[in-house]
Amino acid sequence: MPDTLAPARRDKLAYHLLVWGPAAVLLACAVAVALTDTNASFFIALNHAAGTLPEVFWSSATALGTGACAFALVAPTLRAAPRLLAAALITGVFGGLYTHALKPLVDSARPAGVLAAEQIHIIGEKLTSHSFPSGHSVTAFALAATIVFFCRQRARAAALLLPLAALVAFSRIAVGAHWPLDVLAGSAGGWLCGAAGEALSRRWLVWQKPSAQMAMAVALIVMGATLAGTDLGYPQADPLKWLLAGVACFGGLLALHAKWLAREHAQ
Repeated sequence: MPDTLAPARRDKLAYHLLVWGPAAVLLACAVAVALTDTNASFFIALNHAAGTLPEVFWSSATALGTGACAFALVAPTLRAAPRLLAAALITGVFGGLYTHALKPLVDSARPAGVLAAEQIHIIGEKLTSHSFPSGHSVTAFALAATIVFFCRQRARAAALLLPLAALVAFSRIAVGAHWPLDVLAGSAGGWLCGAAGEALSRRWLVWQKPSAQMAMAVALIVMGATLAGTDLGYPQADPLKWLLAGVACFGGLLALHAKWLAREHAQ
């Protein structure tokens, strides 16, 4: 009996470590920054260091933290794996609640609202208020966690997606929009939101209904069309924005076509 239970226990332990480990590390870093009062100095150093890479790189990276762009990345999976998009949508609700509940509650100034112009390099629009937490960081880590916990090879997926999510989150410092504390808190919360959203999608099975899948497909098409005309505040990322808008529309149309074919075969 112990031999048969051991693998299940190891898998459960590994799952919980993957859920709580990254969030704990990020929060520990946030606490360390807060206690040592190095938030501003770290921001200035990191913001200046990021200037070694072109603005189009950071503009594109930060655009990926926009909710619509993040959903577009998983849009092509709707036809074959509808639960992944459903999990992303649930995660989006959790992430939105986390972000928009804290922003007005904390109501902290952004770097551009505190630092002198010569101390900060800003890419794109200048933002001055509602700094904590970083919504783009929430989105990046929430999507990463959703995909990681959806995959069977979670450790491998995490090894790939955590650095990518960290890059998107760091881009908020690079463009001058957020403090390190905003990014760390946003990333930690986003990771937990993603884990919770994916877990709920395995229990709340409304996504299995054809009508729900068709609704998600239509939503992707509308979202893609809307995204194409949306000003993200980073003009240099417009080509990426238009590409992702097309991906979202394609994913929705592909799923609708599959449903139409299934209905034709059923008749």
